[in-house]
Amino acid sequence: MHVHPLSLALAILVAYRGTRSGSLNTSGGLAAATLGYAALANPLSVFGVCLLGFYLAGSRATKVKAAIKATYEAPEDAAPSTSSSTPSKAKTGGNRNAVQVACNALIGTLCAASWRYLYGGELGGRSWEGEGRWCVVASEEEGGERVSRALMLAAVAFWASCCGDTLGILSSRPPILLTTLRPCPRGTNGGVSAWGTLVSLLGGVLVGLLAVVSLVVQGQAKTCGIGRLVEVVGVAALSGFGGSMLDSLLGALLQPTYYSQTRSLVVHSPHPSPAHPKEQIVRVPGSGWDVLSNNQVNFLSTAVVAGVVGWWASRG
Repeated sequence: MHVHPLSLALAILVAYRGTRSGSLNTSGGLAAATLGYAALANPLSVFGVCLLGFYLAGSRATKVKAAIKATYEAPEDAAPSTSSSTPSKAKTGGNRNAVQVACNALIGTLCAASWRYLYGGELGGRSWEGEGRWCVVASEEEGGERVSRALMLAAVAFWASCCGDTLGILSSRPPILLTTLRPCPRGTNGGVSAWGTLVSLLGGVLVGLLAVVSLVVQGQAKTCGIGRLVEVVGVAALSGFGGSMLDSLLGALLQPTYYSQTRSLVVHSPHPSPAHPKEQIVRVPGSGWDVLSNNQVNFLSTAVVAGVVGWWASRG
C-alpha cells in the first residue's frame, strides 16, 4: 500500500485546525485525521474534495448558529448558562467527538478506500492511473465500471446528505413537526421548515458542484460528457433533500423532545437539571418514542441515502 504524504499532511492539518477552533475534541480530531487521510489518499480526488467541502461548510454553519441555537435549545451534557453568559469556544465550534465524526465520514471513506484498492492499481485490477482514464460515473455500456459508478455516487450522496442535514439548522422560522403537521418549538426532533428544506437541498448542490469541479480538473469533462456531470449534481441535490427529510422523519418517530416551559427552550431530559430543580418540563406533543440517539439518526439516514444511491447507480 502506497503512502500519500501530502494527503497525510492535509488530513493532520485539517484535524489540528478543527481541534484548535473547537469544532473537534481530541477524539474527534484523531478520527478526523484518520478518516480524512483514508479519503484523501486516492487517485480520484473527488472523495477528499467532497469530505473537505462538507466539513468546512458544516463547521462554518455550526459556528454561525451556535449562539442563536443556545437561545432555544439547552446544551447537551452541560450545565445551563445564564442569559448573560457567553458560549464557550468548544460549544461555539461544536466540539464533535469521534463518534460524531464517524457518523459524518465513515461510509464515504469506506467508498473511497474501496475505490482506491479496486482502481488505484494496487490490486492488479483495472487501474485508473496513467493515460486513457475512463469515466468514473459511466455505465458499463459506456466503457465505465459498474462498481466504480456505484462507489463514487454513493460517496457523493453520503456527503451531500450529511451537508444538507447540517446546513438545515440555518432556518430562522419555527418548524412544523412531521407527525402532527403543526408548529413546534425550534430544536424539536422531526421539525421541518420551508427554508430549512431549501437550504438542505442547496447543501447537496454544493457537494455536487464540488464533485463536478474535482472531476473536471482531473480531465473527466470530455470523458464523461455534460450529461453525466449534471447527473452527479442532481444526485447530490436529491441526496441533500432526501437525507434531511429522512433524518427528520426518523427524529419525529424515534426521538422524544422535551420542552422547558420555565426556560422556554428544548432540553435533553424529562427531568429537571440540578441548576433548575423546579423547572416545568413537558414532552412536545407528537414527538417520537425514545429509540434512537441523534448520532444514530444521523448515521442511519445518511447510510440509507448512500445505500439507495449506490444500488441505483450499480444498475445503470
